[in-house]
Amino acid sequence: MGRRMGERPEGGPAGAALHHLIIGTAGHIDHGKSSLVRALTGVDPDRLKEEQERGMTIDLGFAPLETRDGRTAGIIDVPGHERFVKNMVAGATSIDVALLVVAADDGVMPQTREHVEIMQILGIRRGLVALNKVDMAEPDLVELVEEDLRGFLEGSFLEGAPILRVSALTGQGLAELRSALEAALEAATPRDAGGVFRMPIQRVFSARGHGTVVTGVPLSGSIEVGQTVEVLPGGGRGRVRGIQAYRHGAAMARAGHSTALNCADLDYKVVQRGMVACEPGALEPASLLEVRLSCLGGGRRPLEHLETVRFHAGTVEALGELALLEGPRTVPGQTVYAQLRLREPTVVAPGDRFVLRLHSPMLTVGGGVVLGVSRHRLKRDRPRVLERLRRRLAALQDRRALVECAVEGAAPAAATEEGVRRELAMDAAELGTHLAALEAEGRVLRLVRPLRLHARAALEDLQRALARELAAFHEEHPLRLWAERSALAARLRADPDLVGRAAEALRSAGALDCEGDRLREAGRAPRLTPAQQALSDRLVALYLETGFITPRLEELGERLSVPQEGAAALVEMLLEAGTLVRLKDGVLLHAARLEEARARVAEEVARRGEVSAADFKDALGSTRKYVIPILEHLDEVGYTERRGNVRVLREASRRAQSM
Repeated sequence: MGRRMGERPEGGPAGAALHHLIIGTAGHIDHGKSSLVRALTGVDPDRLKEEQERGMTIDLGFAPLETRDGRTAGIIDVPGHERFVKNMVAGATSIDVALLVVAADDGVMPQTREHVEIMQILGIRRGLVALNKVDMAEPDLVELVEEDLRGFLEGSFLEGAPILRVSALTGQGLAELRSALEAALEAATPRDAGGVFRMPIQRVFSARGHGTVVTGVPLSGSIEVGQTVEVLPGGGRGRVRGIQAYRHGAAMARAGHSTALNCADLDYKVVQRGMVACEPGALEPASLLEVRLSCLGGGRRPLEHLETVRFHAGTVEALGELALLEGPRTVPGQTVYAQLRLREPTVVAPGDRFVLRLHSPMLTVGGGVVLGVSRHRLKRDRPRVLERLRRRLAALQDRRALVECAVEGAAPAAATEEGVRRELAMDAAELGTHLAALEAEGRVLRLVRPLRLHARAALEDLQRALARELAAFHEEHPLRLWAERSALAARLRADPDLVGRAAEALRSAGALDCEGDRLREAGRAPRLTPAQQALSDRLVALYLETGFITPRLEELGERLSVPQEGAAALVEMLLEAGTLVRLKDGVLLHAARLEEARARVAEEVARRGEVSAADFKDALGSTRKYVIPILEHLDEVGYTERRGNVRVLREASRRAQSM
């Protein structure tokens, strides 16, 4: 998957080469779209029994168009009835060249307008118009309809497009229409087969003797027989046993081909239209989407914040809420940033086009482009959010900038290569190239164990946030000298290693001091009131005087006749400063007394060769309640070593004593 192909792949009718483009019909019901497709291709696109009985297209139809150069292009025929606009959108997302069909005896009708609006929203830029049923109208009426049609198309992507007078019934003008379609195909840009394979599913069925078959038009990438596809969301994985392009067997399919995949291990009862067949692990469903929304004018009403809407992208239709990010409501014709909060996850990628329709009545009200996915619900009228979305919109034209935006969007948490790749539907090779360049430019930081990514902007933002958080910590705890870096990282909800990078940058700038995992503002000292200073002096004196039988923390309030909370806060300050040391079992010692105990151990070992707890108790004039925590502390710091019931000095300690 994902490998590029030549312009003339094998497959297709009789081994013919294939156009990497799709023609799609559009227009009002009964204007002759399906009849025109039958006349051009010899294939009836109305495959359903109900369609044939009622003479009305209900779902998408497909037919191959063989061009004079021996190649084959696919035609998607869409329904024209207003009840089936959702099916029309599912097909229109694959269109490269539009064929708008207007009946000469009817003229521009409601679905003519809506279909053109939908194609405009979807970014279709090339097409032509078939003025059909000219045999059913008087020449003067045909002239009037064509004139009206040209006026209607002004300002649309079809302005100035060829309008060909045809009759699917008599064959009039079909040769000219075929030539115009071939010219449009030649002028259009073929879809690129690079990137990950991604195909919105249009149909799924079970074929006798073959199993599950899924059909659609790949948006990117290519796939070969024997490879594995994943169907998202929740459709499972299956091996591709066979491929058809335009109803003929093929060794592979690629972007821009009407494709059918026969897949083993997929349950056709689980897979449905709206899901996406893709390269395994390449994509991830999401329900929060950041979008640039263009609202249609033409008398539409404003859209309200959190209004329920229908979201169409690829072949999916999903209900959700429209969270406006610029004001409480839209103005018809306005373009705004918004977040779509879908009620079920769907698979899209940045740059995908979408259509928005009202929940009820089901009218098309706008659409636009997907900018990316959100990790949380966005709040309205936030300048930083809007600026980030503006950068995302600009980045759609620059894949490297798109990667940087994706890494930056993960802040304050870290991004991973896999996460970025899935978010952008980008293959690993392309992503690796962009990340290497961004890292060389210093715009992305790569942290290891485990591998994760941060944008340079995230580090700069975190430096400011860390400085603010540290100042707030000192304000909240005026007696505390140090803040734990891990605790600050948790409060900032940031990657601890990135907090370490931010702290190091601030330390280099002289803004803070670091000591292991502890941070403080540069030159910070506890701020004590006169009463607190006096009590601190009393505590220091108390622990010096009591030597090796010291009071516990919970005893201090009564011992000094002061509030327990005040004494405890000052003890924590003295512990941070290193004046006091906390040992096991709640034992507190003055640092000078602990150093004295260390010297006593050395003396006893020098005299006896070893020291027991009982001997040490006598030497200190203390009790086991204090002696055992002291000895265990000396073991932990590597000064002594326990052997049975006695201690000896470690080798390094003995060498230090002899110097």
